[in-house]
Amino acid sequence: MTDNAQAGTATRRGQRLFVAGSVALLVVAGLHTAGHFSAAPLDPAGESVLKAMRDYQIDVGLGQQPSLLAVQESLSLTMTILLVGIGLINLSIIAIAGDVPGVLRRLTLLGLIIVGGLVVLYGWYRITPPFVTLFAVELLFVASLIVQRSADDVTIRTTEASSPSP
Repeated sequence: MTDNAQAGTATRRGQRLFVAGSVALLVVAGLHTAGHFSAAPLDPAGESVLKAMRDYQIDVGLGQQPSLLAVQESLSLTMTILLVGIGLINLSIIAIAGDVPGVLRRLTLLGLIIVGGLVVLYGWYRITPPFVTLFAVELLFVASLIVQRSADDVTIRTTEASSPSP
């Protein structure tokens, strides 16, 4: 296999790993939504906390006073919307401009930063389900970046080998 063919194969593998990570974001969003709407039954202490959250209202201005539970639930569903949005944006851009030099690398780096931030957040607060699922997504983006770098190394070697010596 020529160096150019190796670089092309590695680039396609990097893109496949990136697409897998983006699809995994959609899966995580689905799992998160399912968990949001199918919470396990609570013990009496948990029911007491839930009632207190329903009863406690926060003045957020403009005459709005949502309950603390409404704020928590809306933020929970925000995660679903954002994960779906990021996954779909990634897939759309790759479908349209995946062959444009640098696009895959930039999207992968953005994915690493965003998902990595979420992994740190959920690790810090010890919320295991999103920590574990998003860590798996992060590994897909890391693998994509590593494969992309190996493709770049092959391309650089090919370019250096074909350049005339001074």
